[in-house]
Amino acid sequence: MNKILYVQLAALAIVAFVCAVVSGESGFWSALAGGLNYLLPSAAAVLLLKLFKPYPHLAGKIFLFGEGLKVMLALVLMIVTFAIWHETLKFLPYIAGLFVVSHLVFLALLRVRDYGR
Repeated sequence: MNKILYVQLAALAIVAFVCAVVSGESGFWSALAGGLNYLLPSAAAVLLLKLFKPYPHLAGKIFLFGEGLKVMLALVLMIVTFAIWHETLKFLPYIAGLFVVSHLVFLALLRVRDYGR
């Protein structure tokens, strides 16, 4: 689980750099905010899973709770980001950062699924 967080962080850095080149400083900060709005809740879910690792009988429940927590925290962070930063936030870099971090997991899972064929 830690590995995917590092990969998401690296992908976010690349997207933020590209957005900085294309849209300037505000594009960089918008992409960074979008990615962090998903990366921080993901890190909280991973931490929760690590804390309950000694209790395998709770693994399924903790996973579901962690995923629900991740969705709710991401939603709250998005609302807070837009409430505070709505005047200068650039939407496309924000969505690019959010999309890359959130969907990188799906791309990794697709790749793993094809192993062994």
